[in-house]
Amino acid sequence: MTKLERESRLLEVARELILEDGMVSFKFADIAKRAEVSRATLYKHFSGKEDVLVSLFVRDASNTRQMLVDIQDYEPLNDREKLITALLAPVSISSGTKNRLGITFLSANPGIYLFAGESRQEELERIIDQLRNIHTQFWMTPMRKGTLIATQEQLIKVMAAVYPYQRGCVLIPQSIMTLGNHINRSLFDVYENLMLYTDKLEWHEDHKVVEYDKVLKAIGKFERESMIAC
Repeated sequence: MTKLERESRLLEVARELILEDGMVSFKFADIAKRAEVSRATLYKHFSGKEDVLVSLFVRDASNTRQMLVDIQDYEPLNDREKLITALLAPVSISSGTKNRLGITFLSANPGIYLFAGESRQEELERIIDQLRNIHTQFWMTPMRKGTLIATQEQLIKVMAAVYPYQRGCVLIPQSIMTLGNHINRSLFDVYENLMLYTDKLEWHEDHKVVEYDKVLKAIGKFERESMIAC
């Protein structure tokens, strides 16, 4: 097994432990035990629990970036459908039982940066900048093409309104604060809210209509088990 393969395996084990015990409660030493490696081997890859969390974040942020690129390049969707898909996909991933880990990390994202060393902080900053730029393109590309017509003031207002959905913040109260006593908020409800907000902008006729089924299929095609909703 190569060093990269072993590191990937250790991160998967860490993910399992976080799902079982929670991000705060899982023990660094248990990674070595479950992966059947020595503690010395574990320390060759990670300096401690915080380093594992940062590594998971970096890897899954890269997965999120690739998902957004795939959505942007997916020709069967019109420009508004691409935007709605990009906004809805993180909510879909985070709300799924397969990825409760995502909600846990979402609430802790600000602390991830503090855990990282200087080189890791630079890596995190680069990834976050990439994610921010990609998300911005879902708005600016239609503007440049003329398929979305809006003033800068109108655009900023709508972007600010949907930002909590983009970050998955709408899910924190129902999945973290209530700890299982979830608010019955369907993905379709979130979709309808996103449609209401983006209805405030003027779309070219060929890019105005959004088919919910097409959006769901695109999410299913490209979604990854990412821990963050960017």
